[in-house]
Parts: sequence; C-alpha cells; structure tokens
Amino acid sequence: MGKIRSTDSRITITDTSQGLRIVLPCRRSWFVMCFLGFWICGWAVAEIMVAIQFVNGDAPPEGELFMVTWFGVWTVSGMLAVYAWLWQVLGKEIITVQGQTLKARRDIGGFGFDKEYALVQMRDLRVGPVGFNPMDFSSSLQLWGIGGGVIAFDYGAKTHRFGAGLDEVEAKLAVTAIKKRSRIQESATI
Repeated sequence: MGKIRSTDSRITITDTSQGLRIVLPCRRSWFVMCFLGFWICGWAVAEIMVAIQFVNGDAPPEGELFMVTWFGVWTVSGMLAVYAWLWQVLGKEIITVQGQTLKARRDIGGFGFDKEYALVQMRDLRVGPVGFNPMDFSSSLQLWGIGGGVIAFDYGAKTHRFGAGLDEVEAKLAVTAIKKRSRIQESATI
C-alpha cells in the first residue's frame, strides 16, 4: 500500500503593512487545455473560411442571413473558448485587502479587471459548496474553470464568489487570512 504525500498549498498569502495579497492560481486541467486548443484550431479555420466567402461574395443569397447569424454565434463562442484556454494557461485570481476595500482580480498574463468591494458592506465571508445553476452564466462556466468559486460572501442582495478550483483547505486559509486582516460582518439572522 502506497503512502500519500502531503501536498503544499498552491496559494500565496502575503500580509504587509500596505495590505493583504492572496494569489490563487487557476487549477490547470490538461484535458481542458488540449481540448480547447484543438477546438480553437478548428474554430479559426472555419472563421477564416466563412470570412473569405463574405469578402469574395461567394455566400449564397438565400443563405446569407443564416451565415451571418452563424458567423456571429461562432465568433462569440470562439472568443469564449480562447478566453477559457488563456485562463487555463496563464490565469490566476489576485485578492487584495487594503484599507476598507477588497479587490478581486481575474488576471491573465498581467491583464484583467478589478472588482472592488467595500469591506463594511460585505457579510458572511465563508467557504461554501459550489452549486450549479444552468440559468447563471458564471455557474455554467465552471466546467471550463472560469466561473464561480468556493469562497463566497454576501454583498447587498447578491452572493459573490471567487477561488475557482481551490481545495477546501486552501479556501479556508484564504478566508482566515482575510478575516484576520479585516472585520467582515457575519450574516444577520432572520
């Protein structure tokens, strides 16, 4: 019977006088990276072929509306696949707690957008199970590693999540570090 070795945490927690910084790297999936890489190659070929047909005027007049619609959906799908592939290869979430603000950034190779939350308006920071809701766009992206997360908090009338792909222990480490650095209200009981 083989021994199971303890694994080190993938997250990095740095607490300085300027603030708390937690880096949560994406959980890489070789299957997703290979599948999306292959799919993107086929997508690019079809994208170029249809674009050439439009430029050359080779599109059949009776099917032009269908081709324009297909081309639009195909382009959006391809961009989403490219984003998911880049997330798998270069993605990480960066959580910064500074002053009275928590910033959550989904970073891909130095590019990304920050979401800022006022700590005084955050409630019930917790590690919670990730549920699946097919009507929620973020939830439907969890399969590709780019949606949701196991760390949740309530903000206004909505629950926000981050920490996609974290193990429960890693998520608890991040939540403990954030709670130690800031005062976040517990959920109000009704």
